[in-house]
Amino acid sequence: MNLETVMNDVKSKMVVVQGRAQDVAEVSVDTFKQASDVVLNGVQVLVKTHTETATELFGYSKASFEKAKADGIAAVVSNPVIYMPEGREKVVAAFNDTLTTFTKTGEDLAKVILNGYEGVSSRMQGEAPAVKRARKSVRKASASTKKTATKAKKTTASKARSARKSADATIDGATS
Repeated sequence: MNLETVMNDVKSKMVVVQGRAQDVAEVSVDTFKQASDVVLNGVQVLVKTHTETATELFGYSKASFEKAKADGIAAVVSNPVIYMPEGREKVVAAFNDTLTTFTKTGEDLAKVILNGYEGVSSRMQGEAPAVKRARKSVRKASASTKKTATKAKKTTASKARSARKSADATIDGATS
């Protein structure tokens, strides 16, 4: 075997390996971007849910404090339970929404990572890329996360309205 032939074989194999490595890097970066989008959507849903819950709980606590302040210490000491702020349903709803969001985000993230793994594996073996399928799954994952967020927002908003009405009725009944 000639040294020149060996060098040409090594060069040709290096070109193939270099091309596959570049393909793997591209798939890895795309997968990371898609995973970041899925996680970001999940975090946004959680922040929105918890912000709304905290705002409502603060309103309940403030109303309860104002009621206790208006009624005086003697009334609070005689029956402290009626001065406990409302909001149990709100906390439970936020917990359930959080659980749903975590579950959905985890499932979507698992799909993206699996597709990324399959893409990397196929690229390393020199097969055709499966990027289109991965992008579709990310779009579906993002859309389903947004749908979950919308459902959580509607559920939280309706529960907040009913809780606000009951708190207002309690305050109005106490001041009458």
